[in-house]
Formats: sequence, C-alpha cells, structure tokens
Amino acid sequence: MKKYLMLLLVVMLMIRCTREEPNNNPVVTNPTINSLSPLQTINLNPNITEPSGIFYNKINSHLYIVSDSQPIVYECDLQGNVLNQITITSTDLEGITFSTNCDTFYVVEETNQLVTKYLADGTKLLSFPVNVATNIKNSLEGITIDNENNLYVMNEKTPERLMKFVNNNLVWQIDLSYTTDLSDICYDSELDCFWIVSDESAKVVKLSKTGAFIKEWTLPFNKAEGIAFVGNKMYITNDGNGYMYIFDKPQ
Repeated sequence: MKKYLMLLLVVMLMIRCTREEPNNNPVVTNPTINSLSPLQTINLNPNITEPSGIFYNKINSHLYIVSDSQPIVYECDLQGNVLNQITITSTDLEGITFSTNCDTFYVVEETNQLVTKYLADGTKLLSFPVNVATNIKNSLEGITIDNENNLYVMNEKTPERLMKFVNNNLVWQIDLSYTTDLSDICYDSELDCFWIVSDESAKVVKLSKTGAFIKEWTLPFNKAEGIAFVGNKMYITNDGNGYMYIFDKPQ
C-alpha cells in the first residue's frame, strides 16, 4: 500500500511540474507608426494669414498659396517670401492647383461650394458647383490635376469624398475612410499617385489613383491645410499658426 501511495505522489508531482502555466505578461506587437519631423519651419505671418491650399509651379519654381481669409493668390519663393499677389473674385479659398502647362489655375471655394478657373493673371474664366457637402462648413477643401489634365476635387467630411471631373463634368467619385477629415490633395506625377493631408487626424496619406490606401505618416501638429512637393521635399501649410513646414518626402 505504501508503494502505491508513493507512486501516486510521484505521478502527481510530475504532472504539476510539467503543466503549462498561464502567461501573465503576453507580448504585444504594436503596428509601426511612421512619424514625420520637419526640416525647417517658416513663419508666413503677417503677409499670409490662415494659409490653406498650396501648389508648386514647376515652370517658374514658385509656390502659390491661398488663404481662406483673403481673396488673394500669393506667389512666393520656396522660403515663403511673397513675390506677387493675384487678387481674384473667389472667397473662402481652401485649395489651388494649376493646369499641366501652368497657364491657368483652379481654386475651390468652401462656403460657395464652387470650383473656379482663372487665367494665370487672375482673369476669371468659369465656375461650376460641387454640391455634395451636408454642411457648408465642411465643404470643398482640396483640388489637384493629374498629367492628363483631369481635375480632382475633395470634400472635407460628411462625406469625405474624392471626385474626378473631365471637362467640368463629374465622371467618378469615391468616399474615403482613412482619416476623420480631408484638408488638401496633391498629385505626384513621378509616382502617379495622390497625397492627402488631414487636419484633424494630423496625417499624411498616400493613395493610388483609384483612392486605395498605400501608406500613412503622422504629423507633429494638427491644422495642416495644404500639401505640395518640390523635388524630394514636402511642404505643409498650417492654417492655425500661419507656418509652413518643410519635410523630406516620405518614403
């Protein structure tokens, strides 16, 4: 009997020693967060207040910046110094882009929900409405043109929508869900893709031409309202503090 008891005790000890204990400290793998740090910060104040959209003109190597507080297109050098001012009839300007040969430009007017086209000297050519916003305070925010002169317009939110226009006619649209709002869009002719920036999400997002997500990066601030690329540098305008930030182009 003692032998059986001893054997039972040994078996119980072996089972206890080999039992897998629960892991109270599981390893959690966090997704990679791609964060951006500016190389340079430029104060656009007091010449340009509340800068929103920005465009790089490759013909003359100048930046064109619009403000939602002034009916003016500011022509600047790459350090933000104002070289010229083009007064136009549009108001509440949120985005700007030029045609492929840079002889005309388009702006989006948020409150009026209009896309307006001008000659390079500020002569108005035409306007057409884009009425998709459910709240005019969250209306048109960004505009860009691809290599084929197709026009793309963004609505800020409710809905967050990207629309394609050919000869001022809507031919394609998609609702995006990568950010909580949309602030500006820029076409990348080298990579044939889009870059968007979000104020509320403090992000830069890279998209395909069909609006598919490719990659995203976080910004060290919110109120980002404009995005443009100059070679291997990315320019972001900030509506809140009136600054322009220069980054390395995200990879």
